[in-house]
Amino acid sequence: MRRSLRFSLFALVLLGLVGGTLAFFIAQKSVVLTIDGQAQRIGTYADTVAEVLDEEGLEPAAHDVLLPAAHEALADGDTIVLTRARPLKLSIDGVEQEIYVTALSVDEALEQLGLRADGLVLSASRSERLPLDGMSLKVTTPKDVVLVVDGQERVVTTTAATAGDLLDEQGIVLSPTDRASTELSQPLTSQLRLQVFRVTVSDVTETVAVPHERVETPDPEALVGTKKVTTAGVDGQQTVTYRVTLTDGVETARETLSTTVDRAPVTEQVTVGTKARPTASPAADGLNWGALAACESGGRPNAVSSTGKYHGLYQFGVGTWQSVGGTGLPSQASPDEQTYRAQLLYQRSGAGQWPHCGPRLFG
Repeated sequence: MRRSLRFSLFALVLLGLVGGTLAFFIAQKSVVLTIDGQAQRIGTYADTVAEVLDEEGLEPAAHDVLLPAAHEALADGDTIVLTRARPLKLSIDGVEQEIYVTALSVDEALEQLGLRADGLVLSASRSERLPLDGMSLKVTTPKDVVLVVDGQERVVTTTAATAGDLLDEQGIVLSPTDRASTELSQPLTSQLRLQVFRVTVSDVTETVAVPHERVETPDPEALVGTKKVTTAGVDGQQTVTYRVTLTDGVETARETLSTTVDRAPVTEQVTVGTKARPTASPAADGLNWGALAACESGGRPNAVSSTGKYHGLYQFGVGTWQSVGGTGLPSQASPDEQTYRAQLLYQRSGAGQWPHCGPRLFG
């Protein structure tokens, strides 16, 4: 082969090699890849976002944020942003949930969740970074709670997590018998009413009367309607020990522990007349007993004089009443018995027993 021909062929091969190399370098792109806020510039021959991520060994998860989308074409100078989501075990005022956030710090996570209130109590520093495998975060928000203790009611703004925490925060100590209106482990909610009941339990000893009984015995010698106490009734006495519960100073329970009889009661014994009454009429003996009664007592069987000495229709003295067989007080006897006893008195002593009204018997 002639020398000029060899030179021409060499020149053609060299030109092809140079052109191919130049085309290879022209096809390369320079892009900015930002992962979780950290940016770096890389060179790539990839045509799509997905291919770049594949080259970098990155595989976006379901909750990650990727811009542009994985299928988007890639041009020289483009920027790819991948923000990877972190699992967050979040507890807000005792209510737990698991969520994903793309925040890189606790403060950013609170911003994403809309927790912007002042006074939040957190289990981690706001500046703490969220690791890629996530973390647990406990948030307690300020709440207005109605607190009632020892008769005083007030509204307390607190970030205490539970009712028990609030009492500790306020320096309120419960005795073993005290109780609260809610369980101390109950999470606090806004406008919750928490009341403390002061409970005291003590043993109290009291002297108590024991009422006496009453027994009535038929007396065939006494007229029907008459009663006579033969043995006076007397109440007994016993000592009782109680266990008394006071809630905020008011007795709410009482339990009998023991009873001791100090004095037994005495039963009242009463005789009751069963003898039929004789038939008696105010006019049976021809005398006007109604007129006498009207003059003496105004016709009232239960009348008692202002001095308390004279009783009944005919104003018997108690001694005179008893002298004609009466028992008890005349004013407590029936009208028939009072008239019967008055007739007996008249038969014995005449109308002079009623110095002022006696003449009425004959009117």
